[in-house]
Amino acid sequence: MANTRINNSFLAGIERIAIDAICPRLPASVTPDKLTAFGTFGAAVTLLGYLASWKHPAFLWLASFGLVIHWFGDSLDGNLARYRKIERPRYGYFLDQTIDVFGNFLICFGMGLSPFVDMRVALVSLAGYHMVSIYVFVRANIAGDFHVSVLNSGPTEMRVLIISMNTLIYFFGAPEFMLAGIMLTWCDITVSLWSIGVMIAFLYLIFSFAPTLRDADDADRAARQAAAAKPEN
Repeated sequence: MANTRINNSFLAGIERIAIDAICPRLPASVTPDKLTAFGTFGAAVTLLGYLASWKHPAFLWLASFGLVIHWFGDSLDGNLARYRKIERPRYGYFLDQTIDVFGNFLICFGMGLSPFVDMRVALVSLAGYHMVSIYVFVRANIAGDFHVSVLNSGPTEMRVLIISMNTLIYFFGAPEFMLAGIMLTWCDITVSLWSIGVMIAFLYLIFSFAPTLRDADDADRAARQAAAAKPEN
């Protein structure tokens, strides 16, 4: 699975500087597989932090710290393998992407377990994120380019947004209010709007990329037909 990796996210430059600084400093005992497990552990810490925020909003800092751990493991596992030139393209790709599904679930499920975001809203946001992820995976299989970011945004930006939301909740709270007969918080509105935006982006990506594939397939078919119709000498 030697796809060309493309990352045009807003934070890609800063993230690359951090990754390039960290990879050479990691001891030999730290392996890509251990980093993958560490990232999943971070997602579990986030879930626990959100669940504990029923006791006190200060536990939101634990949830945010879990997201930092998740970034560390998720962003460095593949990069460390490439830095050490010990890539296992098929195994690494399979493990990274499937484990990410579980980690993303833990984060969004934890968000829904908190007193600040409705579980239905949290799970819809998870569905929206995975819709775009599926587009990335299918495109990688067809076109050979793996887009770490989509429309200048990727997993790192999502973590930063969630940490920002946690910070705002801690300092300003998230009181409930009634809207169209439904009890909501500003967090519900924010996450809902983000989910709608992601789903719109998903549709845009489909309808912008599909014609490219159609035209390429039509050109290939025309070439095959022309070759078949060409008389043999």
